Amino acid sequence: MKVKDVVIVGGGSAGWMTAAALDVLCPHVNVTLIEDPNQGVIGVGESTLQQIRKFIGLLGLKDSDWMKDIGATYKTAISFNDFWKKGESWMYPFGLVNMMESKVPWMAWFVLNATKPEKYTNDTFATTFNPVAHFTKYNKLTYDTTYWTPWTDTAYHIDAIKFGQWLKNNVCKRVKHIKGVVSGWQQKPNGDIESIIYGGKRLSADLFVDCSGFKSLLLGDAMGVEFESFLYGEGGCLLNDKAISISVPHEDPSKEVTNTTNCTALNNGWVWDVPLWERGGLGYVYSSKFITEDQAQVELYDYLVRSRGKERADAVTYKTIPIKTGKHKKSFVGNVIGIGLSNNFLEPLESTGILVLHEQVIRLCNALSGRNGFIPKVEKEMINQISDYEIEGQKNFVAAHYAFSEREEPYWQTASDVIDYDFSGGADNYFLRHASHKYINFDFVSPMGSIEYNDGPRYCAAGMGFNPINKVTLPLSRMCNEILPEEDDEALSKAEDIIDKWHEDMLSYCETLPSSYEFLKQTIYKE
Repeated sequence: MKVKDVVIVGGGSAGWMTAAALDVLCPHVNVTLIEDPNQGVIGVGESTLQQIRKFIGLLGLKDSDWMKDIGATYKTAISFNDFWKKGESWMYPFGLVNMMESKVPWMAWFVLNATKPEKYTNDTFATTFNPVAHFTKYNKLTYDTTYWTPWTDTAYHIDAIKFGQWLKNNVCKRVKHIKGVVSGWQQKPNGDIESIIYGGKRLSADLFVDCSGFKSLLLGDAMGVEFESFLYGEGGCLLNDKAISISVPHEDPSKEVTNTTNCTALNNGWVWDVPLWERGGLGYVYSSKFITEDQAQVELYDYLVRSRGKERADAVTYKTIPIKTGKHKKSFVGNVIGIGLSNNFLEPLESTGILVLHEQVIRLCNALSGRNGFIPKVEKEMINQISDYEIEGQKNFVAAHYAFSEREEPYWQTASDVIDYDFSGGADNYFLRHASHKYINFDFVSPMGSIEYNDGPRYCAAGMGFNPINKVTLPLSRMCNEILPEEDDEALSKAEDIIDKWHEDMLSYCETLPSSYEFLKQTIYKE
């Protein structure tokens, strides 16, 4: 397939991010975007992951170019409250790990957590191995690269709707913009789309990009690609099918503008709390199998009263959003590729929606650039495989936040005791591999040894109390590795001293840094 002309169906963040990337990275391609002027937008994607830095960089943008215009803030981590048990918290900080000069082995912390749980609580795993966790803990930011690389170790809190519009107005110089309602399509004998129909007109292209949201006008309807639900009761393992979104203006930005996306588990789901520059973007993601919309609003209201006070809680307006959880079996079929909600969606937890979106956009631009617009069928299948591999891995990661919970509410008990999970598919599942250390591979569980690169799933394992070390595995590990207990105890004592000193040094360092709010005022929101 030779691609010269591309039509994007749908605006929003997916459509305009795709258009911007094609405009900048594929100058040999003509791009037209058509959007329904009356089409509402989902508008819950306000939290990103650090991988979006690649996308922003490919567009040639600096933070100072766009952040102020859309009220964006920096994000260094995701904090999870009450997911394991009520009162227990942990975080997933971005950036490289194990940057301590001493290189304390990973498993030393797990042994200390098992033997001294009062001191080495579950939330100390992140601060032991990742300096970014300290910036998150103390709400600090800096461009100083002593302990981190801010250009790669931060993500953003954004207003997704404003971000898409900013790209439209400031990046998409070559993109032809049409306002119209797609009412149908004309297909070739081989099933490819010849043209789309809008307002009695036809619009032809070599490639059609479906950014029509949950409607999936082209990938789902026109091309008939089967949709696989991830929802429990429909063959999947995820419970949540609804979200209530609200916006709350800041009362004291100096305290409320933080560098963390806060996720707090409630009785029948969880609340996201995203600090933008002028407001907080919040929402309750829940399962309609366990709670009605009115009951969900009450739970969200109670959260608001606790976090914002009754006066601000009484002033909010609720917007209910249905969630279509799942994926289409293929994302690239014939001359149609699905990007964003038209292709797949999990839920807002771990900010996977925008992540999968911009990674698919990059894959498309890569394919169009490799042979000057020629994309063979085998390359489409490669994109399909990679996309599927990615979404399956993300699904497993999201599921782990529920599967290992010890909460007692029916919603959480269903997640931990009823649902059947298959953690074997998709991306290499570090969580399952971590858990397996409890039963096999005892050569990896010595304080003197190590384990593979630590990432999000392992933060989740530690945070959810899934420790491969206990009174059975510790002596087994020592026996299998022919390590004397006193040798292990000496190594642990040294590791403990190093960790304690590390925490003291990071506290002292963070005390010299500006708060997230102050840093943003100095660098982005200058008077």
